[in-house]
Amino acid sequence: MPGERFRTFGVVGGGFFFTITGLANPFFSLYAQELGASTFMIGLLVTLRALLPIFIAMPSGQLIDSIGPMRMLVFGTLCLLASMVLTFLATDLTLLLLSQLFLGTAIIVMASSFQVLVSAGERERRNAAIKQYSMWMSGGTMLGPLLGGLVVSQFSVPLEGYRAAFEVSSIATGVFLILLLVASRFYVHPASEATKLTTQDILSVGGVMASYRSGLHLTRHRPVQFGLTATFIIMYIQSLYMSFLPIFMDSFGFSVMVISAALTLKGLAGMLSRYLLGPLSKRFSNEQILTGAGFIAAACVLLTPLAGQSTVSILILVVVMGGALGVNLPVSIMIMVDAIGEGERGRLMGLRLLVNRFSQMLSPAMFGLLGQVFGLTAALYGGGTLLMATMFGFSAYAARTIAARKTIGAKDAP
Repeated sequence: MPGERFRTFGVVGGGFFFTITGLANPFFSLYAQELGASTFMIGLLVTLRALLPIFIAMPSGQLIDSIGPMRMLVFGTLCLLASMVLTFLATDLTLLLLSQLFLGTAIIVMASSFQVLVSAGERERRNAAIKQYSMWMSGGTMLGPLLGGLVVSQFSVPLEGYRAAFEVSSIATGVFLILLLVASRFYVHPASEATKLTTQDILSVGGVMASYRSGLHLTRHRPVQFGLTATFIIMYIQSLYMSFLPIFMDSFGFSVMVISAALTLKGLAGMLSRYLLGPLSKRFSNEQILTGAGFIAAACVLLTPLAGQSTVSILILVVVMGGALGVNLPVSIMIMVDAIGEGERGRLMGLRLLVNRFSQMLSPAMFGLLGQVFGLTAALYGGGTLLMATMFGFSAYAARTIAARKTIGAKDAP
């Protein structure tokens, strides 16, 4: 199978993957709440999703570079299947805890592998594939909650509906695993002996430490520094919003279908925002686009409590938030991959997702604690204010980055 088709497989497979996770994840907080979890405990459970990936992010990226993304996708899909099965079998918080560890592993392995598949090749085609991948990802996050809402709404008892959504996700994951195993047969994997030796080296204690050293070495590139910082802030906002928006809306009496529609609109806005990248790129630098997106997303968090019980207002905010968050992935990846060779793309994506996991670990835990003590409304006000202040600091950093790039360009000019 030619490389072009595997790049296409990465785009389509990414969409399928995010549809599966989007079908179930939006209902995880409500599901845990039905099983007796407090707001703080829900934040802790979501935090655990990011805990294990912190330790495996760079070794996973190095393994992608050494044994190939398709083999790593098989491993990640097995972890995803285990997470979904454990979730719908859960009757208490113990299995939910374990499921989040598997889910965190699956997300970092699969997302890194898909991004390596789509970022291969020369710059123009690579950037086009990255934008396509981002659109399919947003399409998955749009379609997933809608399908999940349809499943949940068929049950009069909420707990049964949430469990059914995870059962459907398990079946869809099994189907994807079969398709992946078939496609993997046509992929040219690295030589088996070299792969075995390299895998053993990477998974040793010394190998893991070396993976992190090699990953941190990539941060010597200023575009990588900027992309990672922007990703941390914007993913912090997304994790906060996606973890607690369903609970906030549920507290105001919104139905499951309205909550699902809000999450679907967020995904649609993220997908459509890709069409704005072309015009925006002609007027603004990538750094300015990311900075503006961060300001808009932070403002949405701050304004959410004001939407209150107004369905129209909260849906508008969700759409704006989705559009702002939607540009993060393609723009941040394009900024970073231009500075890194193909042989290190796995580690680069692992490093990017490591930063994401740190962000997604801190956000639910901190916000969950604030919500437990002060209530979700006060936590949204406080969190939004803090994020706006952070974005002002980041905008100053962005201005320096743009100035530094212009200076380097002027020196290189004939």
